[in-house]
Formats: sequence, C-alpha cells, structure tokens
Amino acid sequence: MMPSDEELDCLFRAWTAPQSPDTLERRIRQAYRDRTGSSRVWSRWIPRFSPAAGLFAGIAAGAVVFLLVIAQAFPQSLSQSLAGLSGGTFPFTVDSEEIAYQADGSSVVVEYFTSAGGGLILSSEFPGDPLRTAQQRILDPLNLILFRIAAPVRERQVARRYAIPGFAKRVAELERTCTLGYPWTVAGNVTILNYPTTMTQKEWMEDGKPVRFTQWSAPDLRCATLKSTTEKTFEGKLRLAFEQRALKVTMNGRTQGYQR
Repeated sequence: MMPSDEELDCLFRAWTAPQSPDTLERRIRQAYRDRTGSSRVWSRWIPRFSPAAGLFAGIAAGAVVFLLVIAQAFPQSLSQSLAGLSGGTFPFTVDSEEIAYQADGSSVVVEYFTSAGGGLILSSEFPGDPLRTAQQRILDPLNLILFRIAAPVRERQVARRYAIPGFAKRVAELERTCTLGYPWTVAGNVTILNYPTTMTQKEWMEDGKPVRFTQWSAPDLRCATLKSTTEKTFEGKLRLAFEQRALKVTMNGRTQGYQR
C-alpha cells in the first residue's frame, strides 16, 4: 500500500531544523539592501510608472472582488465542482474543527475544514470571517488541481525514498502503530468516532516555557489525525491553547463516525 503524504510527513517530522535566530530577518534585509543599493534609485522611477501601476492595481483588485462575489453568490456550484474534482481520488475524508482557547478558559471555533485521506485540505470555513471564507472557496479547487498535477512528482519522490534501505519496513511499522519514535512518546490508546487511535506526545521549550503537543492517530485510517491539542504554559502551568478534533469520518461516501 502506497503511504499517504500525511504518513510520510509524520515519518520525517522527527527530523526538525533548528530554530532560526531572532537576528536572521534583520541580517537578510541588510544583505538585500547591500546587494541592490539604495532605495532612492527606485524612488526616481516610481513616479514615471505610477499611472500604469495604479491601473494594474485597479484591474487586479477588480478581479479579486469579482471572484469573491462569484464565490459568495454561487457557493454550491463551487462546492459541487470541488466534489467532482475529488470524487474517486480519496478513500475517506475527515470533517474537523479547530478551537482556540484563551488564558481564562474561554474558547472559540476558528475554522471548520474537510481533509482527505492524504492530509490535503479540501475545503475550509472560518466562522465570523466571511471574506476569508470566500477567498478560501476560490483557493480550494485550485489547491486540488495543483495536488493532482503534482502527483507524478510525489510518486517519484516516494519511489526514491523506498529505495533507501529500511525505509519500507519503517513505513509499514508506522502504518501499523502510528508511532514515530523520539522525541515522540506513546501516551495511550483511545477510541474516537469508533476508530482506535494511538495517542502520542512531544514537548519542547518556547520562549523558555514548556509546550506540549498531543495527537491521536488512527491506524485504520492510515494514521489520520482525529484529534490534536497544543498546551502552552500560563502562570507556570500547562493549559490548553489549541485543539483540533474530528467531527465526522466519511468512508466511500458513507458517514462512519459523527461527533458534535
């Protein structure tokens, strides 16, 4: 069975790059200025092109507004187009919500989204932000089209990875247990939406304070994440900051689990 992008991402997530220093952005900006010279050269040319630049900006803004109006006026048509593009491509989809928690314990849903078996986000909705939702309705079909176009490249990458000694065995173990090894630790097994999941955790320091990330992955769903939490330190204690949880699993067009 060919592993999904989500599984491969999980496998390689253990190898993380070191955090960039705070001065990196400042050094890059200074190096760019040193190579390109003073910005005053551009200031002499900008007025000459300002009419054309203004016209282009107006056309671009008009196009964006037009697409947003189309997305807002015909959301069902866009949803049907997206369903047609994704039909038959993914064995299952997961409907989830993302919740942000404040220091006082209050919470708000910041996003609803549907993801495919390989971890691709098929559609998103942002409660209380209709403009961002309309923008996303335009981007979702484009993302899926690009995902399909890039399929041959992904397949070649997977083939090269499988040529690495021991890689196939490691992927098989990952699919069976949904465990990643260090720095992840197994914290238990929980059933979510009627699917057994493996609960894994990892901790790190952020601004000198502990952060803990926990995820629940389902082996029967190719290690898809049905729940995840991010806990940050407030007043010396770890408290829930973000939560992602699955609301529904749709397998071959039929709902297998539902939670609300």
